[in-house]
Order: sequence, then C-alpha cells, then structure tokens
Amino acid sequence: MTRPMRPAHAIPGLPSAAPRAPESEERLARLGRRAPDRLDEVLALCRLAADPDLALAGVERYVDGAGELPAERDLLEALVLLAGSSRMVPALLARDPRLLRRAARSPFLGRERSEADLRRLLARAVRRLDPDDVAGLLRLLRALRAREIVRIALRDLRRARVKEVTAELASLATACLDAAIRFHDRRLRARHGAPAGLEDREPGAGFCAIAMGKLGARELNFSSDVDLVYVYDRDGQTIGERPLTHFAYFAKLAELVTEAIAKPTEDGFVFRVDLNLRPDGQNGPIVNSVRAAELYYQSFGRTWERNALVKARPAAGDLAVGDELLRQLEPFVWRRSLDLDVLAEIQAMKARIDARAGAEGKDDLKLGKGGIREAEFFVSALQLLHGGRTDGKALRERAVLPALDRLLFAGVVPAKDGDVLADAYLFLRRAEHRVQMVEGAQTHRLPAAGERLGLARGMGYATEEAFEAALAAHRERVAKLFAGLLGAAAEEAPLDPELALLADPDVEAARRAEIASRRGLVDPDRVLAAIDAMARRRTPFSPHGDPAAAVALLSDALGTPDPDQALSHLADFAAALSNPEPYFRMLAQHRRVSRLLLALFGTSDFLSKRFLRHPELIDLLLRQDQVLLEKDAARFRSDLEERLAALPSDLEADDLLERQLGELRRFKNEEVLRIAIHDIAGTIDLPSIARQLSDLAEVCLERCLELAEGEARAKGMLPPSRLCVVGMGKLGGRELGYHSDLDLVFLYRGGGGENHTAYARLAQRFMSFLQMPLREGRLFAIDTRLRPSGNQGALVIGTEGFTRYHMGEALPGGGARDGAAGGVRSQLWERQALLRARHVAGDPAPFAEIEAQVIVPAVYGPREDRAQLAAEIRRMRERMESELAKEASRGKNPKTGHGGLVDVEFAAQFLQLAHGNAHPEIRTGSTPVALERLRAAGLLREAEFEALARGYEFLRRVELRLRIVHDFAIDHLPESGPPLHQLARRLGYYGPAPGDRFLADYARTTGAVRQAFDAVVR
Repeated sequence: MTRPMRPAHAIPGLPSAAPRAPESEERLARLGRRAPDRLDEVLALCRLAADPDLALAGVERYVDGAGELPAERDLLEALVLLAGSSRMVPALLARDPRLLRRAARSPFLGRERSEADLRRLLARAVRRLDPDDVAGLLRLLRALRAREIVRIALRDLRRARVKEVTAELASLATACLDAAIRFHDRRLRARHGAPAGLEDREPGAGFCAIAMGKLGARELNFSSDVDLVYVYDRDGQTIGERPLTHFAYFAKLAELVTEAIAKPTEDGFVFRVDLNLRPDGQNGPIVNSVRAAELYYQSFGRTWERNALVKARPAAGDLAVGDELLRQLEPFVWRRSLDLDVLAEIQAMKARIDARAGAEGKDDLKLGKGGIREAEFFVSALQLLHGGRTDGKALRERAVLPALDRLLFAGVVPAKDGDVLADAYLFLRRAEHRVQMVEGAQTHRLPAAGERLGLARGMGYATEEAFEAALAAHRERVAKLFAGLLGAAAEEAPLDPELALLADPDVEAARRAEIASRRGLVDPDRVLAAIDAMARRRTPFSPHGDPAAAVALLSDALGTPDPDQALSHLADFAAALSNPEPYFRMLAQHRRVSRLLLALFGTSDFLSKRFLRHPELIDLLLRQDQVLLEKDAARFRSDLEERLAALPSDLEADDLLERQLGELRRFKNEEVLRIAIHDIAGTIDLPSIARQLSDLAEVCLERCLELAEGEARAKGMLPPSRLCVVGMGKLGGRELGYHSDLDLVFLYRGGGGENHTAYARLAQRFMSFLQMPLREGRLFAIDTRLRPSGNQGALVIGTEGFTRYHMGEALPGGGARDGAAGGVRSQLWERQALLRARHVAGDPAPFAEIEAQVIVPAVYGPREDRAQLAAEIRRMRERMESELAKEASRGKNPKTGHGGLVDVEFAAQFLQLAHGNAHPEIRTGSTPVALERLRAAGLLREAEFEALARGYEFLRRVELRLRIVHDFAIDHLPESGPPLHQLARRLGYYGPAPGDRFLADYARTTGAVRQAFDAVVR
C-alpha cells in the first residue's frame, strides 16, 4: 500500500494543527458559504501551514480580491504556503491575483533567476515607455518588485538555499537601480546634454551606484534597506544648451534614481534607500567624483568605513567607474600593517555591537547577543586584520559565508568554529526572513513570548519550546566566538545597556525617549535632539563611533545637576568645533576632564554659553592638569601683563586700546571660568572663590585705570594727581561672587576747584572701559551709589568734601545718631558701608587720609549707647526683610530673607561698630574674618559664632549656586519641581528627594542664624 504524498506546501516533519484564533471560525464559515465544496480541502491544507490562523486569513483575503479560490491544486497549495507565513504576500496577491499563477508556474521557481535576465526584462519594458513617463517607470519597477517578491517568497518557503534567496533579492534591487539610472540619465541628457566625454556612450555611462552592506554582499533581506554610494567619473560640464557641472548633473541623477526606488506610491516602493554610508555620511554630498571620494577616504576615512567598504560592489550604471574607485581604495581598505589606532577602532566597533546586544536581550535576531550582527562582524573584523597582507588577497570576499570559508582555509578560523558560525548564521538568517515576511516590515525582533508558534513551525519545529532551544544554542555559540574576537573580552568593562540604547541613533525614538525618562532626564525630546545632532558629527554618538565613550559621556552627564542641559551644551560643543573628533577622543582618554566639562555644562548655563561662544576657552579646559587651583593678585597681574605685552605694538592708538580692552575681557572670562570649574569640581573652598574673584577684579581695575590715564595723558587732560578708587561692599570685603557688581567710590586729594572736571572725566572714561560691551562682553558692572549723597552726589569727591559729609558739625543739642559720637553726621547704613571700604586702584594716599579722618572716628569711634545702635540696626533689618526680601510673594530669599546673609552681616557689623574702638583687631571688611576675630576677642559666644559662621558659608554657597546658573542674578529659591531639584543637586544633594532635604537644611540653617542674630543684636 502506497502512502499518500504530502502536499507540496507542507513543512516536513510538522504535525497537523487546528486554527486557534476566535475569528478563524467566522472565516471558515464565510469561506464555506463561498466555496462549500472545497472547504475541507482548504482547512486540511491550512492545518499543515506554519500558522493555520494566518493561512486562513490570507486565503480569505485572496478570495476577496480574486473573487474565488484558485481552481488548480498546486495554486491552492502555493497560496496556503504563502498565506501561512505572511500577511505581506497575500496583500500583494489581493491587489493582483495573477501574481499567484505567475509565481507558482514560473520556470524560476525551482532555480535561481539571474540578474542579467531581470536587466534584459526591464530594459525591454522601459523601451516601451514614453521617455518622460516617470510615473510609468515607477509603476513598472513596483510591478516587477511585487511579482518577484511573491516568487522569491515561494522559493524561500519551499526551502531554497538562503544564499539563493538573498542573492535573488539583491539581483532584483540591482536590476531596478540600473533601469532607473538609464531611464533618468536619458531624460537629463535631453535637457542638459551629455556629460563632457560621454557623448558617444550609452545612458548611465560615467555614473555608478555602488552597493554597500547586504546589497553589496548579495545577501539582501525581504525588507532590507539598500545601502548605496553614488559616484561619477570626473568633473566637467555637460554639452547641451542648458549646461550643468558634472556634479550638479549627477547629483540630480542620484536624487531621481533614489526617488524611483524609494518613493512610496499607491503601488508601494521598491526598496528603502539608505545613503548614510557615503563619504561624510548625512553631512556629505549625495554624489562624489571618484577623485573626491578617494581624497575623502585618504584624508578622513575611519575604520568603520573600511569595514563598510569590505562589502562594496559596483552594482548599477557604469560599473567601470565603481571598479576604478574601489581599485583606488584598496590600500585604504586592505592595509598591509595595522597600527594601534586601527586596532582600537576595531575594538570600539566591537564594543558598540556588544553594548547594543546586551541592551537588546534575546528578542532581536540581528542586534541581540549572539545575533546576526555579531556573526557578520566576527568575519569582517578578521578580514580587515588579515586581508591586507601579501597572502591575504584570498580573504577579500563580500559575502559572509564564502568569506568565512576563506578564513577557514587560510587557517585564521578553526574548522570547528567555522562550522558552528556557518550553521548559526544560516539559522538566524532564515528566521530573519520568516519574521520579515509576516508584515514586510524592516524588523528583526521575534514575536512576543507565547506568540512564536507560527515562526517555530515555519522554521520546521513542532513547538515553540523546540525552536527557542535551537535558537538559544546557536546564539550562545555565536556569542562565545564574538566574545573571544581579538582576545580582548576579558579586559572589556560591561557597558550600561540602557545608556547604550539611548546613545544609539539607530534605536527607535520612542524606546530611547522611554529610557531617557526612566533615567531621570526631564525633556526626552531635547535630549534625543542633542544626541542625534552629535550623531551627525564625528563624535562617539555617530553610528560607527565608540559606544564605550558615548555611554561614558551619558553617564557623566547623568551625574550632573541638570543632565538635560549638560547634553544640550555637549551637542553645542560638538557643533562649535570644525572637527570634534580629536576633542572627543581626548575626553574619552581623560575621564577627569570629561567629568569636569559635563559638570560645567550641567551646572552653569551662563558659563557654558560663554565657553561655547569663545572656542579659545576650550583649550583652557582641556589643559586642566596644568592649571593652578589658586592664583593671588601678583600672579593675576603678571599673567595679564604677559598677555597685553604680546599685542602688536605698531597699532593705531584707538585700535590698540580696543585690542587691550578685548584682551582684558578674555583674560577675565578665562579666569572666572577656571575658578568656576574648580568650584564645580569641589577642589577649592568658598573663601578661595571669593578671594580670587576679588583679586581678579582688583587687577582688572588697576589696568583699566592705567589705560584711562594713558588716554587722558595723550589728550593733555590728565589731572595733577592720580584718582583713588575705593572698593565698597563685597569688593571691599573681598567677598565677590560670580555676578557681583563692583561698588566703587572715587576720591582725589583736597577740595573741589578747577581740577574736579578732569577727575570726573577720568572716572567716567574709566567706568566706560569697564562697562563697554565688546564681543567678549562687559568687564564688570559698576555701582557708585555708595558715594556721598548717592545718585544725587558728584561722581568724584575730594577728601575734604568726603570728610565734611561724614563728620560735619555735631547734631543739634550735642546728640549723636544711633549711639555714635557727637561729631558724626552720616547715617548708620553709610557707616556700615564704610566698614568694608578699602583702596583697590590708583593713588592710595586719599584713602589713607579718609581712613584716618573719617573711618576710624566715624565707624570705630566710642559708642555712647549700644542699645540705641542695636535698635537702629534691628529697624533697618526689619525694613529690608519687609521691603526687599518679599518672601511671602516670591519665596525664600537667602540674602535679605529671614535668617539670610544680611542677618550674619548685620550681626558682625553691629559688634564691630560697638567694639571697634576698644578692639582694633576686629576692624576688617570681611564678614567671615570679622566673625573669627570677634570670637577670638571674646566678643562673640561660641554658640552664636557657630550658627553665624556656618550660616554664612551655607547661604553664600546657595547664593553662588543660584547665580552661577544664569547670566543674571537670582535672589529667590525655587520652591518645587525640577528647578528646586537641580539647585539641590548643584549643592551636592543626591539620592531621593534632594530638594526636600535641601529645604529642610535651609530652614534649620536660617532658623539658627536668626536666633543668633537676635542673641547678638540687643
């Protein structure tokens, strides 16, 4: 008795399986009504399909389009075979049911169809088109694609060899490309004439589409992009009535060909086209001459581009042009010896693949661990390493499995490893075809767990578990071989898989955005835009950059107070550089500098923008190992003089002055940046920051005054003696911050008289030099309201007038204000300001005079009534808190608010005013120094000292952090949300709820400060 023949569409070894989906019963009922006599036949065939439910759905879809089932048994079997593994193919059949017969009865169903045959077929069809019928060309190419995809899919499902399937898909793409090139070149010649030297050549001459990647290796998938590089023979001009340069002509041709293949129409597209492998990627021109491409690779080509060129194949158009380029590039691709940089780049490419594999897990056949990409790179990396040798020419093969054979025969890969890798690669590629055939989508991801039975049956396994066991075994073997590639696996540190995905521009945006949010980034769109901008430059984020370096940069950014801002500025940094590659390489080699840079970007918006506006500051940051932590005034002075001395001495006076003022600003910007970087890094303390900023300001003031005096001297308008510049406020107390104005008072010897105008003119010019906006910005903002009579008084004043203003006559009745000596005329706030007065530039004699005649007697004179002084200071403090702090409406104010810096300053100043006469050692303009000296003199108890000193340091740090963020002063704390979170991180609060913990510390600190103030000022 003979056994019945198994249907031609059935997969050997698979048991029959019933449809399981609820909707399958309804489909069977509908099919039963339309073809009742064939329902059992259809159901029996569907039971043997890879996915019975998918098969039923596809059959019904075909019937909806064709109106009936195929009459012949072989056509029905072919339909069920296709429908049981794909939704894509039944969709094509529903549009044109004739495709089923053409595929199932094709003479090329049992054998491979050659590319030459497809080219001839297309050439005949194109000749029948009107020369300008572009729409007709698009329809023709898409019709051929549909017909061939159905045939190739049927061959694949009937167990054609993988290499035949991939080669036929590549032949289809190449033939369509060639037809598009010749069609559009003919049209362009009619408009612009033939390119010079090609008048007697056929259309398409002088232009070549070089196939890269899987198309170049003739290993195309059903849903692959086709990677192309367009090149033309040589530069010149066309010979028609409307001539174009060869570049413009062939760029237009490249655009038209790309559109012909990739443009979606009502008939779909032929293949997606990817041009990112062209010289300079997305930033490069769409087409290059052979010479231009050769120069690019010789000058800028990197190892990943060498790896891509291993698979390069002249595919369509003038193949001789492509051959010439690849011949010229042989020394670039196949190096006879490899230096350490090349090995490092190959290692970086491996690390990127490894990082992506670790992130993808087991669900991605291509990118996951032990996947197709690892197998491909294992082969191509060994080709690069060995193919440049004299005896290595045999290794120069585009396709993976033939190349693996050659590596095996050359003794590079052991036979056992070669067999393992070949078996795994074939298994993975066949599974990839099955996955892509379902929807026709460009995917490599497995269906969700529990939904893989159709894939398993399509691969010849009766159960999902059996398929997954085979898949896991193959992947494990590939992963083991890949891990041992280059013998470097043991030394490689594992990369954070999520950050590897976030850094990879090839990962879908929604997935990266979800990772960004989970990792604490506030604005994923902004972050992805920054990363993608860097991916378009020569940085670790480019598609072929170093993933370890990219992940390290992301990790460093996440450790900053504002990671979103840090990454945005990092992208600006890359954009500001003509070639960012060497800088990013340096950052990868020097992680300390990388962390410092990102800390700056994630901490201070205004300093970052200043840094990026002036590329000359970049070297300062990259030289951090040589930069001093601290400089004193003498070092600032000598450094500035050295820079100014280097300016050309033969410039016109006005030009020289402008150059000097610009150099002053650059010097100040660099030094503020240096101080801020060390501040952010935590390598200098608060007193050092204030001291250096104050010394820097003082040196700049000195030099600006000298420049103003030099200009006045040249014009014959110099006063008889030097102006005296007195620093008040934070400058006087040597407590400057990043945005502090400079409080200045201008003095000269004696009274008014005829020289007053000359002194006033000099002071005004001096101030303009400080505040004049140049390209480098302003030097400093100046505040002169602390002069006698404030804004109502003269800008400059003689020592006699200054003394008269503050001392004058005794008040009526012999009394004195707020407990001061009877001869004091000025108000208390003015004497408090004088506590911080000191000479900062110009002639020191006028200041010495007013110090003896005014400051000592008026500020440090004997106190007649301490209680009255305390009451007056309290009134002033309460008024400031009420009128300036505005905490009720605007939030906490670290300076003038409850328990703020003013409490500390007023407490210290009260004790100085009360005891300065008897204790000269407490006379200082610095608040923290005054607190130390008051404690040492026994005038401040330890408890109050601790509260005030700690409060001052805490609140000053808060103030500096508030003001380092933006290019303007901020007086109030953010109360909630990201701004509070970021401020807390800037102050060193990490972990959960940093803002809440900071606010708790702030409340404790300000409460202790106010309590100490109340204990002192009474």
